[in-house]
Amino acid sequence: MIGWAASNRALTYVVKQAHRSSFAPLLGGVAFAATVTMSLPVELIVVAGTLASRRAWVGIAVWAAAGSALAATGLYFAFHHLGWSLLAKSYPDLALTQAWRQATVFLSQYGTVAGIYRLPVLHVTLAIFSGKLIKYTLYAYLALRFPGFFQRLAHRGHLSDAPQGVGLDRSEVPAHSSFRRKLMF
Repeated sequence: MIGWAASNRALTYVVKQAHRSSFAPLLGGVAFAATVTMSLPVELIVVAGTLASRRAWVGIAVWAAAGSALAATGLYFAFHHLGWSLLAKSYPDLALTQAWRQATVFLSQYGTVAGIYRLPVLHVTLAIFSGKLIKYTLYAYLALRFPGFFQRLAHRGHLSDAPQGVGLDRSEVPAHSSFRRKLMF
């Protein structure tokens, strides 16, 4: 229930701000926060932002990629400098999980490919930003090109499964928003 409420609140806030000229940088900040907290998928923010402000789709993708890449680089620094030993010390049962064993096997097999910790920080940052830029540009373009698909997907898979009383309310969406005109509530 809390996850649905947080998603609903974030989407409602994003859609309400679609008329602003600072909408794309705002989405970059929201993408930064969503990446750091890992509470909301940035892809959802990009699609909702693109549906709310169709003309700004490129800026939305660029700012979301920049915000998310900055947060991911911060997380990279945290793990790189704090080290895995601090993580293992804080969570001693982590090494016993199936996910840890799979990650260990993967890193031992593909260590040179997956070992980004050996790369210079600038290369890591550029790689993260490039990957996110490609992904978010693709999501924004698809949301721009096929808005009906994403609206039906949101209506069928997201909002209809929400707990009672959770979902975007038509009165919370600006009247001039293309998101309001196209999304079936």
